[in-house]
Amino acid sequence: MKDKLQFPVSLSWLLPMLLCVLVSCSDDDDYYYPSVKLDFLTAQAGADGSLQSILTDEGETLAVVEDASNTRIDANSSLRIVSNYGKATTANGESGAKLYAVLKAISPVPQPEDKFENGIKRDPVNVLSIWMGIDYLNLMLEVKSQNKSHAFHFIEDEIITDIEAGTRIVRLSLYHDDGGDVQAYTKRAYASVPLRQYAEDGINKITVYFSINTYSGKEATYEFEYNPQ
Repeated sequence: MKDKLQFPVSLSWLLPMLLCVLVSCSDDDDYYYPSVKLDFLTAQAGADGSLQSILTDEGETLAVVEDASNTRIDANSSLRIVSNYGKATTANGESGAKLYAVLKAISPVPQPEDKFENGIKRDPVNVLSIWMGIDYLNLMLEVKSQNKSHAFHFIEDEIITDIEAGTRIVRLSLYHDDGGDVQAYTKRAYASVPLRQYAEDGINKITVYFSINTYSGKEATYEFEYNPQ
């Protein structure tokens, strides 16, 4: 199933919340301004669907002390998110994180081409940044749109495994269907490609190639070494 998003898909709605955190209405010069980060995170929910913990891409697990977004997902499930968050402490002195705002990242498991019933779409985007997180490849994308829904997924183009050498090559690409949208405004989309399914015993090195069609008319391919945690 493709992730379908109605633009604007942007963190612009998160940033005012961040500014409200950093620019307090207090006139007290001694007011403490909390340190707030904007990052990709893996969130884990409890039995009621509320976010109970987050795993950062630095490998740190933090209990969710407070979730100002009041996000709910499927019970006892995990979700890839982008969030404004900061360190926080409960009244009992327990340390954790406060989530100020939460956005679901585009993060379906890559599928081979024959799984796409209506064929493959590789409409262009531009890449603002791309980097490796824990078990995920993170992408910050620029998408030109006006008012139509855009569908995203990840295509599994090829997997080459050398059992004797303990190596695996994974070639992936971005599925993007712009729905015939007018390229009027530049919006941002945030994607995180799951990679854990490519790790298994005996595989010591995984090389990931990720390809994207760009607005320049050229295909951009990025290479990463994935080291499962």
